[in-house]
Amino acid sequence: MLSNVDFELTLEQQFQMQVIEKELATMNQAKLKDLLLQTSRLLMIKENIICSLAKRAV
Repeated sequence: MLSNVDFELTLEQQFQMQVIEKELATMNQAKLKDLLLQTSRLLMIKENIICSLAKRAV
């Protein structure tokens, strides 16, 4: 069973988020749009991998 702690960011991840926030503040709209599309694609791939692994585990 997953705990609430599993859904929190680690200290390292929190630091990475701060770095990303600073980078985003200086990006133009076209670059932000490209980054959003890339991130969405990677999240979809991650979801597919998790689903595939879950099916194999059953």
